[in-house]
Amino acid sequence: MKRRRFIKLSAISAAGLVLPVQVGCSGPLIKLEGQADTEPLLKPGTFVTPNADFYILQIGDPAVLDAKTWRMAITGLIEKQMPPLRLADLTAMQAVEAMRTLKCIGDPIGTEQMSNANWKGVRLRDLLEKVVPKPEAKVVVFRCADGYHTAIPLEDAMREETLLAYEMNGVPLPKEHGFPIRLLNPGHYGTKNPKWIVNIQLAAAHESYWEKRGWDPIANVKLATMIGTPSDGEELIGGKVYTVSGAAFDAGNHGGIKKVEISVDYGQTWEAAKIWAQDTSLAWVLWKWDWHVPAQEDPVEIYARATANSGLTQDEIGIEAEPVGATAYHMIDAKIVEP
Repeated sequence: MKRRRFIKLSAISAAGLVLPVQVGCSGPLIKLEGQADTEPLLKPGTFVTPNADFYILQIGDPAVLDAKTWRMAITGLIEKQMPPLRLADLTAMQAVEAMRTLKCIGDPIGTEQMSNANWKGVRLRDLLEKVVPKPEAKVVVFRCADGYHTAIPLEDAMREETLLAYEMNGVPLPKEHGFPIRLLNPGHYGTKNPKWIVNIQLAAAHESYWEKRGWDPIANVKLATMIGTPSDGEELIGGKVYTVSGAAFDAGNHGGIKKVEISVDYGQTWEAAKIWAQDTSLAWVLWKWDWHVPAQEDPVEIYARATANSGLTQDEIGIEAEPVGATAYHMIDAKIVEP
């Protein structure tokens, strides 16, 4: 068995055993606006993932909440009490819009549990400053209507970029994505971006839902690259130009993506891909590379790796660093066939 085949099978098996969650993957290849039939299809094909295609993960069924009756209390180690908040209280506050990519900690290398959206909400710190955390408060705990709970350090909660979102791509949060309120906690996997929040609690410590099951309590996003085209096992016509495409992301933990490279000779040489869409380091970059496919029939492995602005480059070594997120670069099998 080839080393990369072992890596892929190990990753899928681990995720299947450890994460009993519900998954909704992104949709089919998307043609760019104005793109002719002869032009290549890219995956992802749009920088912003449509809501219907945004990946879905949770511990059970989505919670169904009524905006009219929903309330969110802030409790625990606070100096000032505040009445439970209504959705109207949050939408009346100063709003913030931001592009953010979310990624699942249990995502095997290269799969589709990573999506990007434009979100609108309020800064969490604007609420926490009103209740004044006590000196002994060290974490902020989020309790959710589906029974999920997790905590983040108070210093992370006070970051300007940490948001409570109520809109996704210009519409109220869909039910599957946390209506009416979810957390956007930059730099961290989806486990630390809870949905359907009904209580925010200041505490000295907290053992979260996935921590009790052995998963990483920090959940920092690792440097990651995904090949969208070609798909694994796809047949490519020899002598033609084929556009290899995909996404890369580090959630800003290593300064953002500097470059993406592709190899079709088992990593002996690497070619620079073109980054054709990007925003801040808190959103993915989309890349593509035009490959002049050799004429002879042959199996081929296509590798994609990213280098961050910090200088960190993905390496095949590492396989699946479960339960703290996959680290190796993405590799897929394809086959060159005659025209």
